[in-house]
Amino acid sequence: MCPPTNRPADDGPPIRVAIIGTGLAGLTTAHLLQNDDKNRYEVTLFEQANGLSFDAASVAVRNEVTRHKENMSMASDEWITQSIQPIANAVNNSEKDAAPAARKRVIIVGAGIAGLRAAAVLLEKDIDVVVVEARDRIGGRMLTAEVGKDKLDMGAAWMHGTCPLHFAEFGPPGSQFKAGNVADEFLDYLSYWLQREPDAPDVTADEHIRKFVRQHELLTEGEHVWAPEALRLHEATLGLRVEDISSKFFLDMLPPERDLYVKGGYRRISIKRLGRGDADSKLEISLRDDEYAESTLQADAVIVTVPLGVLKADTISFEPILPSHLLQGISRISYGALGKVFFEFREVFWSRHNDSLIYFPTPPELAADSEKNKNHVLGHCFLVTNLYMMTGTPRLCVLLAPPMVQELEAMAAGLGGSQAVFDYFEPLLEVFRLEPLEPLPPVVDIKVTNWTTDELAGFGTYSTAKVGDDPNIWWDALDEEKGSKLQFAGEHCTSTATGCVHGAFESGEEAAKRVLSALGQK
Repeated sequence: MCPPTNRPADDGPPIRVAIIGTGLAGLTTAHLLQNDDKNRYEVTLFEQANGLSFDAASVAVRNEVTRHKENMSMASDEWITQSIQPIANAVNNSEKDAAPAARKRVIIVGAGIAGLRAAAVLLEKDIDVVVVEARDRIGGRMLTAEVGKDKLDMGAAWMHGTCPLHFAEFGPPGSQFKAGNVADEFLDYLSYWLQREPDAPDVTADEHIRKFVRQHELLTEGEHVWAPEALRLHEATLGLRVEDISSKFFLDMLPPERDLYVKGGYRRISIKRLGRGDADSKLEISLRDDEYAESTLQADAVIVTVPLGVLKADTISFEPILPSHLLQGISRISYGALGKVFFEFREVFWSRHNDSLIYFPTPPELAADSEKNKNHVLGHCFLVTNLYMMTGTPRLCVLLAPPMVQELEAMAAGLGGSQAVFDYFEPLLEVFRLEPLEPLPPVVDIKVTNWTTDELAGFGTYSTAKVGDDPNIWWDALDEEKGSKLQFAGEHCTSTATGCVHGAFESGEEAAKRVLSALGQK
């Protein structure tokens, strides 16, 4: 028994406590009771074994036990009476000397903007991070090519203008292209339609706008005919033909904010210091390495930032397989494609004062005199960025939506190469001439993207919605898994900036925060 020291007489009888077991827990408990400020407790330690239970104790504690062993009664079934202060002190000292908890480690699959942002957030919380990237560079679908003094964004980039000039096969329709206003009014109508009939069957955007113009008798004949073609301007934004785009999710997939041109390209958005963690924080970025591909990595959590197209193609296998609601979500959101062709000429032959040139194809109702059957390029809508206004170089960037993007990127990679691409686009480029009778100036350079042939890009560029899709199933499934140690990030993981760089950035930050919560980190 361990009698209290100098216990005041008027405090009543002592409280007797029996502690069964003399391991670290028992000794620590006895120590706390023995050192009560009012000396209220008498502690008795009981141990069945012939000795104290210190198999797992620290060296310091074992030494302290050995030093006091001669004063102990260690027989089986006997109670032990002695002052436990020296031993308990040794227990406390061993806790202070214990090694710190192992640092948490997170693997991030993909070194695009989502993966890099997730890494930055984790490093700020002193988490070790390994970023695994299948390419030999970082950036993912952010890719800037250097051509002379210019930087060309082959991937994510500003692509809309504030001062467009409209064109059609039979001449410019004018700056006040009224059919374009009708297409804009149709988008406003879509918002009203969704509120009024949320359970209405989904239809394609093309079918819906044709029904819309038929219901408005005050529209001119030209507006009836050209408004559906004007809506095609959004094909590049959504990465789909209007014949495939969902009316229900058309507005959800449009960028929510104005576009800004990034001077010098997106390569300038680099992270020199990914985090403000302590000096021991560790970041590894492992780019494509055949030897590394055979190794096994271990971590406390994983963030997957690969493109949606990669997930849909089952390029990555998950063991065990993903929960059914995640798999269903992946199947209910589509993956679109946007490509680009950069034409550099010896001199400018188009308007120097408009930042974009927009070509609308001839409507089927007026196709009798059209050349689009002869020149296939004239049968598609094109948004062309006038890079001369930004860089001073005589260069145009033609945006390619499906099905053109697949056709042209395959053409550029074929035997005909750049010459085949120029021959294809020559009738369209002639439409943009300020002097219709003058020949086109010599071409200096042509560059074509290859996203639809790139397996690591998922054979496309960003998420979109076809008729029958419901992206909310995917986004809701991600929210249901917010407590998981497996998180997803990328432009497809946000419902507010889908398809955008800043959407991918924000999703990487959110995924990192969810992982920190799952790991018990603040």
